[in-house]
Amino acid sequence: MASEEKQTDTPLLSALRSAVESQILVGCISLVLYFVVGYYFVPIAVPDDPTMINRMIFTVRWLPFVILPTIMAIAAVGNARNKYLDKYSDPTKPEQSSPPVMAVHCRFLTNTVEQTLIHIPALFAVATYLQPENMKLVPLLAILFFVARMIYWIGYQRAAIYRAFGFAMTMFPTVFMTGYALFCTLYSGATHGIQND
Repeated sequence: MASEEKQTDTPLLSALRSAVESQILVGCISLVLYFVVGYYFVPIAVPDDPTMINRMIFTVRWLPFVILPTIMAIAAVGNARNKYLDKYSDPTKPEQSSPPVMAVHCRFLTNTVEQTLIHIPALFAVATYLQPENMKLVPLLAILFFVARMIYWIGYQRAAIYRAFGFAMTMFPTVFMTGYALFCTLYSGATHGIQND
């Protein structure tokens, strides 16, 4: 039997871990408040006849909020490359040799593309199972994605440790949507709500 090494945290590591956990907790509380306020107090028009086609069109129309952070990140990387063109003219160099601001933008871009790739299909899947009166969750989720990505980016520019709040506000709703869609598919079936002609 292999011996297990006991890993002890240094005071600095403990403080960093505590800060990240606090941000995640605050992120979760913020999510609850966001959805309660958004759902009950913000008037959002939803389709009167939420057929599958109308649900998909409604969801597509809110996707610019999900895509916008990626466009902003691409622009930020391009601007940073242009700003430091004299010192870093070869964009194939590893980002570790780039100025820190460019490295942060590149990492933000990479993470945002990853998050977007899982968020969009989850949003579409959830939209097919929501009750008509709950379709207002689609715009709330799309707007939240944009806001959470901006919070993540601002935190990352301050220091890497400050990413946790924005990350939690981005990732947890996506995980919840994926879990909800899987549950609905297993419970109601993949043909739920589809009209057979």
